[in-house]
Amino acid sequence: MPAARRAELHREMLRDTVRFAYDHAPATRRKMDEAGVRPEDVKEPADLPKIPVTRKADLKHIQKGEPPFGGLAAVPPRGMRRIYVSPGPTFDPEGRDESHWRWEKAFFAAGFREGDIVQNTFNYHFSPAGLMFDEALLRIGCTVIPAGVGNTELQAQVMRELCVTGYVGTVSFLMTILEKTREMGIASGDGLNLQVALVAGEMLPESLRARLRDEFGVQVRQAYGTADVGSLGYECREAAGMHVPDEILLEMIDPATGAAVPAGSIGEVVVTLPNRTYPLVRFATGDLSVLSDAPCPCGRTSPRLLKIVGRVDQVTKVKGMFVHPEQVLQLEGKVGEIASAQFVVTRTGHEDRMEMLIVLKEGIVPGDSLTERIAGAAREITRLGGVVRYVPEEAIGEREKKIIDRRRWD
Repeated sequence: MPAARRAELHREMLRDTVRFAYDHAPATRRKMDEAGVRPEDVKEPADLPKIPVTRKADLKHIQKGEPPFGGLAAVPPRGMRRIYVSPGPTFDPEGRDESHWRWEKAFFAAGFREGDIVQNTFNYHFSPAGLMFDEALLRIGCTVIPAGVGNTELQAQVMRELCVTGYVGTVSFLMTILEKTREMGIASGDGLNLQVALVAGEMLPESLRARLRDEFGVQVRQAYGTADVGSLGYECREAAGMHVPDEILLEMIDPATGAAVPAGSIGEVVVTLPNRTYPLVRFATGDLSVLSDAPCPCGRTSPRLLKIVGRVDQVTKVKGMFVHPEQVLQLEGKVGEIASAQFVVTRTGHEDRMEMLIVLKEGIVPGDSLTERIAGAAREITRLGGVVRYVPEEAIGEREKKIIDRRRWD
């Protein structure tokens, strides 16, 4: 799309979205009224900073204050197609419009085509990831295998027996499945037909992308989005950054000052979403990235998010799932023997590892039963498995942090 046409589209989209959110989402109206901003004051993207941001990290508290969606939704729950539950819990609405999440372009850019048989390994349980990708694939004419997470050997068997050509999921699980196919004697071109993969939810090291291409013949492209907003960016054949969809308004701000940052600088991704179910205005995702407006060799003219470089807060994504510092506090409260806890995230090969450092209360003796209770409670709270390690209090580093991320993405 030509830049001038995109600019005009975004102006129209902005005016319509702000007016609609003001009229139909009570929390947005209150926020704008408190800031002294009327819809007619927001005519250009440059006017958006007049409206305070709404932070993803605050959603749990916002929703508790005004259940179930914190006054940010424009329709009641009975008017929604589906409601998803993220850890916290927070609730993510899905509207009844045909493409609430807008992932079709991402799949097409990644090389998926009508007739592909696609193994979707994202979670279908409470999380929107499984279904949001599932339905986009159906709309472009693919056949979907709703595989979900886990069951590595069965995943490998299905990939062979159904001649799967496409994969959707985390990149680490893709490598785990392909290593299993190798153990089972299944090779590329000889029982393994996988050609394209769209991965999300984790960092994609270029070394791992190259390995998947060279060893298994799979073209891997990554996408970026959230359960609240849907698609925020996707790679094309050039793999030179993730194209921002024209259907959203995206800002990059300094999270400390709120000021816009120039192209090429690290900033927080802030989204205004023109959606008749969930019209978010200046939704701060907490993700840090770098935006480029340089032309892409593929011919698309949209700006690109070059990479996700981290988070504003301590929230950490492990195996595609967000882990919040508050969840560590929940674990401390749930298991009475714990004096304090800290989660340490590392990476072994292509897989994330979560270690739970546990300081027990005075007089408590560790044992298998206690370890099982702690691991079970952590899984219930975070939906992730982890290794429990008992340590003295002085062994906890950076005590002000509940989550330490020691992964490297070379």
